[in-house]
Amino acid sequence: MKNKLVLIILLIFVIVAAIVYFTRDNGTVKKELSDFAVKDTASVTKIFMVDKKNNQVLLTRENGYWKLNNKYIARPDAIGLLLETIASVEVKNYVSKKAFDNVIKRLATKSVKVEIYKGETLAKVYYVGESTSDQAGTYMILDKSSMPFITHKSGFVGYLSTRYFVDESLWRDNSIFLYSFKNIASISVNLQVAPDKAFTVYNDGDNVFRIQDINKKEISAFNPLVVKEFIGSFKKVRCESYVSNFFSQSRLDSLIRVKPLAVISITDRNGEVNTLKLYTRPNFSRSVGEDGKTIPNDPNAMYGVLKGDKQVVVCQYFVFDPLMKEISYFFQKSPS
Repeated sequence: MKNKLVLIILLIFVIVAAIVYFTRDNGTVKKELSDFAVKDTASVTKIFMVDKKNNQVLLTRENGYWKLNNKYIARPDAIGLLLETIASVEVKNYVSKKAFDNVIKRLATKSVKVEIYKGETLAKVYYVGESTSDQAGTYMILDKSSMPFITHKSGFVGYLSTRYFVDESLWRDNSIFLYSFKNIASISVNLQVAPDKAFTVYNDGDNVFRIQDINKKEISAFNPLVVKEFIGSFKKVRCESYVSNFFSQSRLDSLIRVKPLAVISITDRNGEVNTLKLYTRPNFSRSVGEDGKTIPNDPNAMYGVLKGDKQVVVCQYFVFDPLMKEISYFFQKSPS
């Protein structure tokens, strides 16, 4: 009789537990309150994100690439990671009753609002909060919902909030020169160490090239294969970082008053000119030379100034040295 009573109590417990579980999963929490993913990211055309301090980024798909705030090209790697997250984010667990109120308060004061569009239609809106204490989940809540969740991405150990960042400078693609070979009309290079050896290379199409010296005199004795290689090297040239935020107007004015190490200008088929001025950069790392003395300038990187002397970037020598040529470079027998 005693064993029978224990069996009945156990059965009742199992039934009650099942009722509680399925009620919570399918009744109290509807699917639309926990459905964060937008699986068809190929149809996503726009993503808008803003934090509580009103820092915001607008990412729009245009002609096979993504644009940032209608001004710049967005980093393809960051876009790819964000789209992958948007497609696969899922609920990992419920927020405990003990943590519920605090999570709601934190989401209200410290989160990023994410709006995802398909065409002009708003497909999904949710808020991305902080990581869980074990840093294996991320607090999120859908718009117009009062039910937060702990989310994750299957197969990934970590939190997702770092993928929803709203710093424009971090989203921006670091390509300084981004040209197809056919779209380059001309390239001019002027070096401080050899101003008399400045030149302009013209790409007239159909493998027809011209070179003019500093006096606009046509030069005929050049190797067209070397010219072709040189023009092709501007397909994608990247800076190390954007540092305009660290430059006051007076500091920028002081920099551009100095004669640049090099000036590189590209004119495209539409007549638009993109000019980069390169300057020495202080040796912040305190690197020393062979004599043991501190080198005054950074041996690895320069400052670059763009967009009509308004933007400052850091450019590594090993990337830009191949572009800083003298006119004699084109007289060699074969491309280097």
